[in-house]
Amino acid sequence: MRRDDILALKEQRHVLITDMQKLFTDAETRGGMTAEEREQYDKMEGEFRSLTERFQTAEELYRREQEVKQALDTPIELRGASGDEVPLTLREWREKNGQMRPHDTPEFRSAWFHYMTARRESELDIEEQRVLSKASAGAGANLVPTAFANEIINILRFTGPIQQLASTMVTDSGETIQVPSVSAHGVATWTGENVGYTASDETFGQVSLGAYKAARSVIVSEELLTDSAFGLEGYLAQELGESIGVLEETAFVAGDGSGKPLGIAHASSGVAVHQSAVGNVTSVNYTALINAIWALPAQYRRNAVFVVSDSAAKNFYTMVDSQNRPLWNVNVATTGPDTFLGYPIYSSPDLAAMAASAKWGIFGDIARGYRIRRVNGFSLQRQTELYSNNGQVGFRGFERVDGRVINADAMRVLQNSAT
Repeated sequence: MRRDDILALKEQRHVLITDMQKLFTDAETRGGMTAEEREQYDKMEGEFRSLTERFQTAEELYRREQEVKQALDTPIELRGASGDEVPLTLREWREKNGQMRPHDTPEFRSAWFHYMTARRESELDIEEQRVLSKASAGAGANLVPTAFANEIINILRFTGPIQQLASTMVTDSGETIQVPSVSAHGVATWTGENVGYTASDETFGQVSLGAYKAARSVIVSEELLTDSAFGLEGYLAQELGESIGVLEETAFVAGDGSGKPLGIAHASSGVAVHQSAVGNVTSVNYTALINAIWALPAQYRRNAVFVVSDSAAKNFYTMVDSQNRPLWNVNVATTGPDTFLGYPIYSSPDLAAMAASAKWGIFGDIARGYRIRRVNGFSLQRQTELYSNNGQVGFRGFERVDGRVINADAMRVLQNSAT
């Protein structure tokens, strides 16, 4: 059946229902329908039901016809498991074929919001407690809905440059995993006809990524908890996101890898240190920066960035050429970072202030050099009894994360000279 035929049936239903409404309204103004009008109305009602059945059947047939046509017109290599077009990414495919997570179901979200705002946990009914138990993260904590977790993670990413710039992987569980790292690249060679290939393999290593717990407690008064005007969810996301984000960022920059991620600038990270020439003790000059840039292999310079301490950023900002024009280029066109000598520049409070032998900066392709691993899901536990004597309720939130250098050659740690 053509689409026009379906629309015609739809219009007939509309005309008929309009006539039925007019007949009923006119009769009501006169005190009710006559026997003749009742017979006419019943006939119109029967016709309306018949049109409705025909319309619904025609629309269903049209939908099925389109599905069959799409399947016939789509090459077999472009069809997914469900008959639709193949997803563009592996993540899209997993989302399309995977099941909804327990903490993303409507029942869980409803129970979770009640769990957050109830004056006492005893107010939760047995069904809500059962639903919450399906997304338990252990130790009495529950996984929060993904939308809320993403809000927290977005705040984490904006608390420091490494979280924004590094590549990130998300896993469903927290066991230690091995990811490949590259310590040396193979090379191509010109090869003649009927001549054997020259072997030149990549040199791979492995980096272990664990799942360290970054946690924070937030205390809220009972009055704010039950105040409908108080944005509890946004408040928790901001407080937890900022404090945990600052903690993680410090580890990604300078962490020692003991109970926390191993930072890029730590001595055991494997990233080469580029020390400025003698004389660059409490600042660096133009020549020292040029040498730092060229200390990085060419293949990583195209997407390289500067991440520097506040004192180093001030040094960059005040540097001018021979005609007193600043080398720091303020980005007025977009919301992106400023640039220095054509490279984006970010400031990090976790790097050392410029001083003798101080590691004040990182230069390189952070996305190719550093990998952050997060365990999927942010966990939250309500602490009712702990602060009850003060009329308060605590919320303990945590996520599990790690970070490691996966390609040391893609970055350089920048250091002042000793003298």
